Amino acid sequence: MREIEKQLLSEIRRVMAEKGIKQADYARAVGISRQSVNDYFKGRRGLLTDTGKDLLEYLGVEIRLVPRKELTDGK
Repeated sequence: MREIEKQLLSEIRRVMAEKGIKQADYARAVGISRQSVNDYFKGRRGLLTDTGKDLLEYLGVEIRLVPRKELTDGK
């Protein structure tokens, strides 16, 4: 799993925990198996796909790019 996907997955897990959403909840909502969802969380399938986008949409979050300057300036 690429580093960017690890970071994304970490944030997805955090949001899911905050909202009390389980992998099975998402699987039922979109009509796929829980095992298919689990494959994304185990790194067997990439999150940077339409399914990953659908998961973010389901959670009500989005990916935002932050310019490096802002990161290093502490903003």
